[in-house]
Amino acid sequence: MNRLFLLLIISTLLLSSCVENKYLEKLGLITAVGYDEGNGEKIKGTLVLYQFNPAMDDVEKILTSSAKTTKGILLSQNLETDHTLVSGQLRIAVYGRELAENGIAPLVDTLVRDSSIGNMVYLAIADTSAEEILSFPMEEKTSNMGTYLYNLVRQNVESELLVTPTLQEFITDYGSVGKDPILPLFKASDGKVGVEGFALFKEDKFIKELDKDKIFYIRSLMEDFKAGTIEIELPLEKFKPFLTNSHSGEEEESVYIMIDSIKSFYKIKDKAKDIPEFNVELNMKARLLEMSEEMNLSDPKTLRFLEKEIGQYIEDRMKETIKMLQSEGTDPIGFGMVYKSKRGHEKISREKWKDIYKQASFNVKVKNTIIRTGVID
Repeated sequence: MNRLFLLLIISTLLLSSCVENKYLEKLGLITAVGYDEGNGEKIKGTLVLYQFNPAMDDVEKILTSSAKTTKGILLSQNLETDHTLVSGQLRIAVYGRELAENGIAPLVDTLVRDSSIGNMVYLAIADTSAEEILSFPMEEKTSNMGTYLYNLVRQNVESELLVTPTLQEFITDYGSVGKDPILPLFKASDGKVGVEGFALFKEDKFIKELDKDKIFYIRSLMEDFKAGTIEIELPLEKFKPFLTNSHSGEEEESVYIMIDSIKSFYKIKDKAKDIPEFNVELNMKARLLEMSEEMNLSDPKTLRFLEKEIGQYIEDRMKETIKMLQSEGTDPIGFGMVYKSKRGHEKISREKWKDIYKQASFNVKVKNTIIRTGVID
């Protein structure tokens, strides 16, 4: 036992002597990277660093340089700091609009190949340039822009307002025949940076901006909601027989409804015809949280009418959104994956699916149930 114990101690000492010591004070921890189109064939890169220094309050540093490769950018930026740059704490990568329109696959691939970078890094698109987003002077001071953007995306993913935009998700969608990526779109204005909308992709190219109010209709067919939220605008005229307050109808033309605690599940089925016909079903259960007009929700007739109108509203918007995606030739929902799953080992190329997708038809049905009412009852 004594010999075994001595052997373990010696082995531990030998192994620990092989590990390279890295002192935190000498490291520049990269929390965010940004890439834009540069001059000629060059890429413009922006890094956000966290430099640990107990004597300083502001530990953020931003470096910008240009090169023909991302590794060339890193080499150049190493010459501009006395800290060793390391990527192990990278949280988010931002790509400028112009660069993203030309394709980001090669730049995303460099992240995948870096063993120090995890596959849960977030990806996003800048409304203008990545440099502007990462170096934007925030009205409310943040200790590090990389950490801020990461937390911004994370809390909205957890709130079910965003589709998860991780490196792993992008690589999987880009590498799949029959599914395209979708990423959040950052915009800087009024002293803050936020998610202004969403970037739709055709393979690795950013092709169209999606308004943030429409993401519900895409996300609900990609992931089940557990506690979703949506605001709905309906014509007031339809609701006049159910109003409990006197309303002339001159000031407002709409009734605004907020539903939350949405629990949903969806089904997408293909009838396996030569020209695909997809049946899309969405079942929702939600709480009616707020309305801009007073109604007697204890009356079952009123409640059933509300359920029907809300369900019809979502169904109509979902049809419009799917039609828009089809016309743009982008498929973030993954109808192509459903189509392939029904055809076994049949070889389906990207080009073949593009042609098939143009001809596909969609039958959409939404069933909505209000299980609770909120402050107005």
